[in-house]
Amino acid sequence: MEKNINPLNKIHNMDIHELLRELPDNSIDAIYSDIDYNVGIRYKGKSYTKAFDRYISDYIALAAESLRVLKETGSAFFINYPKNNTFLWANFLENAFYDVQEYVWVYRSNIGHSPNRFTTAHRSILHARKSEKSKFCKDNVAEPYINQNDGRIRRLLKGGSKGRSPYSWFYADMVKNVTKWSKDVDHPCVIPDKISSLLIKSVTDPGDTVLILFAGSGSEIDVCRKLDRNWISADLNEEYCEYIERKLDSQILTFKEV
Repeated sequence: MEKNINPLNKIHNMDIHELLRELPDNSIDAIYSDIDYNVGIRYKGKSYTKAFDRYISDYIALAAESLRVLKETGSAFFINYPKNNTFLWANFLENAFYDVQEYVWVYRSNIGHSPNRFTTAHRSILHARKSEKSKFCKDNVAEPYINQNDGRIRRLLKGGSKGRSPYSWFYADMVKNVTKWSKDVDHPCVIPDKISSLLIKSVTDPGDTVLILFAGSGSEIDVCRKLDRNWISADLNEEYCEYIERKLDSQILTFKEV
């Protein structure tokens, strides 16, 4: 496929589907997707909510193009509410990707309370590996062993192990409105840097290229820049694109230490 644009390290004011069509096969090391959750959230006064079947169909189309542009060593992360990710997994990812694992981001919440059910306080994160060769950079995200006095652990440490892989659930507080206001961020949905940086570091090394499907507040772009990863991203909203370009150099987008 002929590449018609120079996409690296640039925010593109266009539909992400259009940008994907411009990208060659097997050209991206990792994909980070935090698509709109189809629950009526408004972005600069506009809602993108659609019928559920149409939403899932569009979600699958996005995942299919993501699979095409991923390198054989690449992985994609899809962040969403559990129901949406369940349909994506069962109807496409399971048969299209080599392997799919589910992780969970857990957070405290003072929204979404209901008298008829427990409060939703987590997001589903699907880790889709394109092939058996898809890399996982354990040393980039290793955590200390819990019982370092155990003989087996001591032998691992002596052999050069940097620690254990993180558990499949991650705790991080949501980015509160007061935090966004203090950093002049006008976006309803911001994922904490602790989560995005963990995911990005786990499947990439410095110099790799990360495709961020929706630029949004630009926080994941700033994470990539601080981690020395190349990035590509797009957003339909011109105001968000202008905001990101204006704020990147000021480091105002950072919400947690990377």
